[in-house]
Amino acid sequence: MGSSFQVNVSRFAPPSGAVTIADMNPQINYSTHTSPPAVRKQALGDPRGIAWRTDGTKAYVTGMGSNNVITINATGGRTVPDPIPVGEGPTGIVIDEARQRAYVINKFGGSISTIDLSTDKEVSRTAFFDPTPLVIKTGRKHLYNTHTGSGHGHISCGSCHVDARWDRLGWDLGDPSGDMALVDGKSFHPLKGVKTTQFLIDIIGRGRGNLHWRGDKDGFADFAGAFQNLQGADAPLDVVSMQEFSDFLAACWYVPNPYRTYKPESVSSTSRINPGRIRGTGVTFQSVPPAVNLFVAVNVNCVPCHNAQTGRGDLAGNGQVAGNAPGAGGSTSNTQGFTMNRNMAGDLRSSYRKTGFFYNTTECTSGFGLLSEGVMETWYNGAGTGNYMGDYEPEILSWSGGINATNCSQCFNTTNFPFSTSAVNDVLPAVGMRHTINGAIGSTTTLNVLKDLADTRATEYAMVVKGIWGGVPRGFYYMGSNNYQPDQNGAAAVTHTALVAAAQVGGAPLTWTLVHPTTKIRHGVDRDMDGTYDFTDGDSELALNLVLEGAWTGTAMRTSLKTAGLLPMSDPYGMGATMSQALFDRTGSDAPVDWVMVQLRDGANHSTVVDERAALVLANGKVVMPNGEEPLWFPNAPRGQYKMATWHRNHLAAMTNVAQQYGTGVVSIDLTNPATVTYGTDARTLVGGISMLWAGDVSGDGVLRYTNASNDRDPILVRIGGSVPTATATGYHPEDVNLDGVVRYTGASNDRDPILVNIGGAVPTNTRNEQLP
Repeated sequence: MGSSFQVNVSRFAPPSGAVTIADMNPQINYSTHTSPPAVRKQALGDPRGIAWRTDGTKAYVTGMGSNNVITINATGGRTVPDPIPVGEGPTGIVIDEARQRAYVINKFGGSISTIDLSTDKEVSRTAFFDPTPLVIKTGRKHLYNTHTGSGHGHISCGSCHVDARWDRLGWDLGDPSGDMALVDGKSFHPLKGVKTTQFLIDIIGRGRGNLHWRGDKDGFADFAGAFQNLQGADAPLDVVSMQEFSDFLAACWYVPNPYRTYKPESVSSTSRINPGRIRGTGVTFQSVPPAVNLFVAVNVNCVPCHNAQTGRGDLAGNGQVAGNAPGAGGSTSNTQGFTMNRNMAGDLRSSYRKTGFFYNTTECTSGFGLLSEGVMETWYNGAGTGNYMGDYEPEILSWSGGINATNCSQCFNTTNFPFSTSAVNDVLPAVGMRHTINGAIGSTTTLNVLKDLADTRATEYAMVVKGIWGGVPRGFYYMGSNNYQPDQNGAAAVTHTALVAAAQVGGAPLTWTLVHPTTKIRHGVDRDMDGTYDFTDGDSELALNLVLEGAWTGTAMRTSLKTAGLLPMSDPYGMGATMSQALFDRTGSDAPVDWVMVQLRDGANHSTVVDERAALVLANGKVVMPNGEEPLWFPNAPRGQYKMATWHRNHLAAMTNVAQQYGTGVVSIDLTNPATVTYGTDARTLVGGISMLWAGDVSGDGVLRYTNASNDRDPILVRIGGSVPTATATGYHPEDVNLDGVVRYTGASNDRDPILVNIGGAVPTNTRNEQLP
């Protein structure tokens, strides 16, 4: 697909409407199937957002699949070859020209990247909590990532299967050089002809039969070769990654069907579309009961091949039908002119999205129809009522919608539906309905509709509440009987009347939302599903700034360890943290200096460590997570009062003097500010008006010593060899007090003198103790 798929930007000039198209990946040589790694890294894939500077000369385009941002000029050409690396899955972008900043939301990474418009560099990455299940986080890269998923770095599976759905196109992906394939005793020619893109959502283990329109894939693992053969990647996707991809798709759900009503009306319980039914009958859509009856009760009916849950199933024979070209709308010849599937009856849940293709008009909204080759128009376009195929259409349009054994037992009757399977991942139509009450805004009548659904259809709907309660953000889930569980472990239930009354006062809005029953706890009260509810858990987040005296150059901290390739990717404190490559690759004031440790200590008993983590301090003083994001997050510290302590492997620790409340927002602590009060006496040194951590604790015992036992000077001499004072040693060593990557005992920039200076500079036997309890 190297030359058949490009990432373009289109522009038109009013009033003529003339369209100009520019390729946003001009570096790609489409005559080859792959690019060198350096060129592949420049590619933009799956663009999702664009923001222009006010003068119209420059725009920033986000690549969700390539995890970067490119800049283009007014004609669509790139301003520079190299993109701006950001977090995973960038989508939206806004520009704040007054502050010379652009802000990018990284959907998959759960963060916001800040770009300096004067340098077009990412200067910070701020994390927010992402409740996405791990199976989704792990597997979605195989759908979206264009750099690892293709030879040129610009396409992925998601280029056609957009968001695991489809692109409304048909592709002829036959391989003239391919071999005949034998699958389940049936032969398949490598020239398959045009086939429309299929949905990938919830295809794993659903229904019977194989995959692909023709059923020429025995299982999902058989698609591994497409990464190389179709997308130009260096090799097929490996077995472990294919399993991650499969697990991801199995966890994806169909969204609510817009053609279903929120509650069932006067429909027979034996009808396929129980519990809901299509919106509207008569002229626009044929009546519902004939559709169900035709589906199960004609001579050549649907149920021997299609199951009642997904529509997928087996075909008993080869399923080939020859015919003539399609006829005029409404003509029975419209059922001809196509070749039926051979091993598989297609999934019908996405059929409602395939409308808009007509034979008798040029006013189409789609170039492809309902069937595999893209033939078969939207049938309700035919004149009159009682059209045989038109009677099927209401059934097909309303196929998805949360069928399970409780709400539609007849759908699991194997007498009528031989290929019945378990309940599937498509939700009922009211999931996602929400209503807000804030003073006079909002209606209790509408709210009662949501509550009635949660009360009467508890296997299909649950309800959660989010908003301001007691002056702070809170969450609840509906337990039934007019009671709600708050997001605080052990808290008493709150009544429906109490929540509504509080919201009607005004200024403290509450929003009620219908969700799937399996997600009510995560949505309502326990976002990370750790058993500690959100209000109890809190968000212990910290924005920390500090300076390491040893690395200070007079204007910033040196990043010599990183520049020399000496800074380890794994933390030196045994915490198991790993620095991301993206953070290591940062330059300038955002480059990493070294690893530090940060702790939250009990506010009442500050010798007790509640949670701790290894982090990295940047040249500008910011302390960030190992993935480069900020603020620091302490998941094991529940909402409460804490003191913060921090230290470095050869700098003395410092701790805040006053406990602060964590869990109600981001706590900001700037240890570079002399006004920030720390525990003890002289816990930091003051250099040029900037407070810093004391350098020189080579032994790491919390005491600076220049002479006597356990002093910090002798290890420096030992590190360089122990006999020649002018020798040096390069590496990542605790004896490297100034963090320049070279241990020196004498001469300029030696690591011995700072120790003497920091104990007073005159009396070698003096010591300095770190200020921790």
